[in-house]
Amino acid sequence: MILSLQIALKFHQSARNNTLISLVSLIAVVSIAIGITISIISLSAINGFKYELSNRILAVIPHGEIEPINTPFIGWKTVLAHIRKMPDIIYASPYINFYGVVEYYNKWHAVYIRSVDLTQNVYENGLINFIEKDSWKYFCKNTKQIILGKGISDTLGVKVGDWVTILITKDFCASNKLLLSNKISLQVAGILNLNSQLDYNIAMISLSDAQCYCGRTSDISGIAIKTNDIFSVNKTIYKIAKKLNHQIYVRSWMDTYGYIYQDIQMVRIIIYLSIVLIIGISCFNVIATLILSIKDKNYDVAIIRALGAPNIFIQHVFFWYGLIIYVIASIVGTGFGIFIAFNLTNLVIICNDLLGNKIFPEGIYFINFLPVKLNKWDILLVLSITLLLGSLTSWCIALKTRKIDLYKILK
Repeated sequence: MILSLQIALKFHQSARNNTLISLVSLIAVVSIAIGITISIISLSAINGFKYELSNRILAVIPHGEIEPINTPFIGWKTVLAHIRKMPDIIYASPYINFYGVVEYYNKWHAVYIRSVDLTQNVYENGLINFIEKDSWKYFCKNTKQIILGKGISDTLGVKVGDWVTILITKDFCASNKLLLSNKISLQVAGILNLNSQLDYNIAMISLSDAQCYCGRTSDISGIAIKTNDIFSVNKTIYKIAKKLNHQIYVRSWMDTYGYIYQDIQMVRIIIYLSIVLIIGISCFNVIATLILSIKDKNYDVAIIRALGAPNIFIQHVFFWYGLIIYVIASIVGTGFGIFIAFNLTNLVIICNDLLGNKIFPEGIYFINFLPVKLNKWDILLVLSITLLLGSLTSWCIALKTRKIDLYKILK
């Protein structure tokens, strides 16, 4: 082991005999550890929200949508085949989406009905992971079935197997200024549970049924796509638009839910700045500890220097002395941060039970629970910032050992 580090460890152990230095050192360790713990928990929560946005919300909302400027969508099958051959596309499906009203025993609820092409491999779109009780396998086309969001089913008191009435806007009659509509009776084949806002306004039927109900037997509203990289989807869909010889309108999930991603990124930047500020403020405790230790060890430093140790050696001793505090705080803070992050979702559930109110009420936030996803790179970043600030402050204070007057102390 390095001699300067050995002496620093001895100094650190002997500091326990000095109550003031021990107290200040303990406060430094606790404050830095708390800062690291909060940083890891905050970044894990931000990663969790980003993960749920990518894998839960976008399991229902397509990454991009392509629709014709003028209806009907002529040659859509050719366009669909061309899109599926593109390298960045992992899933492409035709759709017909429309608004309607669900009625069940004189209870009404507005709903956005999305169609699903059951002729494709449904496992590719990730929807089946959120259908309760594995009812997707019984969801067939041309059988007058519908899958409702859990929020809708809870509001109306609907369960699987019940029949509901869907009121669909069909056309507008200009002569008498009436909105013509179509009533359809459908059986609830399953419940879609995303634990999010979408549970309160979304339902699904098969594409063939949607074409029949809307009178568009051979036509579609547009083509939904999913890409490899959801954060560069705009580049992908505009690349598609340039290659196609059709007058089309393109949009991505960034147009509807992009604000959530932007908020997540903004909060992440704020957290990074907070990490620097929290650790920076905690450094003052370490600075105080080092200054007190240097004064307390003046006689020991004078003896070491009298034995022939150069100034740089003394500086290394106190550099290691300060860095030990940061290392201890980093280990403690990282341990607590990882432990709490792993159990944070359960802690929030316990708080909900104790308070009697949900911290994330259903239907208000885009998800109704607190997600957590640990990322080793975030942990390494927090530790790197801590140790970098620790190294700088420790070295700056260690330079003060040059001002120790050897003659005055040993006289």
